Amino acid sequence: MYINLEEENKIEKKYYPLYLKYNHGLYKIVKRDFLKKYRLLPFLIQKNNEVYLKKLKQLYKFLNNLDGYKLDEIQKNIVLSEEKNTLVIAGAGSGKTLTLVARIIYLLKKGVRPSEILCLTLTNKCASNLKEKLQKHHMKIEVLTFHKLGLAILRDNGYFFEIASDVLPKIIDDFITYNKVKDLVDVRFKIINGEEADEIISYMQTIIFKETNYYAYFKQTIITFINLFKNHNYSIDKFHDFLEKNNKENNYIKKRNEKYLYLLKAIYENYESYLQINNKIDFNDMINKAIKVLDMGTIKKYKYIIIDEYQDISWAKGMLIKKIQEKTDASILAIGDDWQSIYRFTGSDLSVFTDFAQHFRYTKIFKLNNTYRNSQELLTIMNKFIMKNQSQVKKDLISCKSIRTPLLIYYYEKNQKTVLTNILKKIKGNYLILGRNNDDINLLAKKYYKYFMTVHKAKGLEADKVIIVNLENSNLGFPNKIVDDDILKYVSIKDEYLYAEERRLFYVALTRTKTYNILLVNKNNPSIFVEELIKENKEYIKIMN
Repeated sequence: MYINLEEENKIEKKYYPLYLKYNHGLYKIVKRDFLKKYRLLPFLIQKNNEVYLKKLKQLYKFLNNLDGYKLDEIQKNIVLSEEKNTLVIAGAGSGKTLTLVARIIYLLKKGVRPSEILCLTLTNKCASNLKEKLQKHHMKIEVLTFHKLGLAILRDNGYFFEIASDVLPKIIDDFITYNKVKDLVDVRFKIINGEEADEIISYMQTIIFKETNYYAYFKQTIITFINLFKNHNYSIDKFHDFLEKNNKENNYIKKRNEKYLYLLKAIYENYESYLQINNKIDFNDMINKAIKVLDMGTIKKYKYIIIDEYQDISWAKGMLIKKIQEKTDASILAIGDDWQSIYRFTGSDLSVFTDFAQHFRYTKIFKLNNTYRNSQELLTIMNKFIMKNQSQVKKDLISCKSIRTPLLIYYYEKNQKTVLTNILKKIKGNYLILGRNNDDINLLAKKYYKYFMTVHKAKGLEADKVIIVNLENSNLGFPNKIVDDDILKYVSIKDEYLYAEERRLFYVALTRTKTYNILLVNKNNPSIFVEELIKENKEYIKIMN
């Protein structure tokens, strides 16, 4: 690590003004000697750190036996890190929760008070799991979701609100009339149904608008739009920007989206007015108002911030963390796996994860490459599969486990349920049955319901064997091909790569297993993901009869 000429000049101006009074030859000797030592400094710091880390690893013996596990060298380095900002990029089954627990134990052992540690995660489920693991080690550390943190900040600064529950759907129902949205319905059905549009519109005009299936979809689109709008912490003026952008669209879309945006703006204003008059806040307000309050308000004097599941963080949540660090000067350790980022529809912004070093200066990045759940063969398959999207962070995952064919494919033609029943009669050990959609549960007999869940709900879980159902090429297959309403482009984080999030979701599904996956595939209409896997990984896949 050598300094360039520009840096040399800076050093010269800063450290050598006194030597200008001496003769030129002496000055050159002094300058040369200083720069020689300066160039060695990074090397000396690295060597000193290595010696220091070695001593710490010997001192903190719990790192060699925590819950029956010995942390590997990368995990130990993360636990003992004293960097100002640390991002840990984890692989599936790489022991990230173990690392987090060890990190907190280390901080407490070195004298940090529990109240000086802010431990955050994204969901109540994740918070409960982490709390449970900490309690096993008799650690009373408060683990908060971002929303509970936001409420605490507001409360500590003298702001008290009621939480709005299911208010927005009622406001939409009260506001919407058939005439207000007829044009939107017409255009939407013409786009989807083509030649059938006239017949459908005629039918819609003869019934009450709110009783149609379309209304449920329409209302959900409005709810999603407003939640994502607030998730970005946008102000009402943002609608002007949307309308300006919409003016550049072709006339067909322009007319439809202009009506939609004015409708959304009116509903949003009604909603915000209701919240203000009734002193209520929704989940987005808990974050947005906390950010605003911290401009002038106070917060507990945290020294360390630890964030789990960082890949699913939103822009607003990232700004809240940044604001807290500005107020407290706390060190940040964030851990997550960008390959498992699957909540874009709720506002998660993967760029907050991938651009961590740009948001938080002086960053050290670690990669947890050693995984303990999946076989090396499955990791090889999934690495190739997920990295088709070049915007994902490259990881070289390593496992000491080997299973020659970690993917078993069972084809069905008409009756998927019969094939599944036969598999379940023979299967040994614990297992999970995963579907892309809630409706996939219809495939199962009632006695198997307890083993079924969607892939979203299975995130963070593992089983000896995993069965994935409904792998066909359809709108409700895997990948799910249902396209968002065009209006959501104004508030959604766009994935440039086709089916990028579905690809990550499929990765989550396949990495739940500790042995192999069983894939139920429609023989006459197979999932495009399955076709890709077969084409590129024949040596690791077994077709079952």
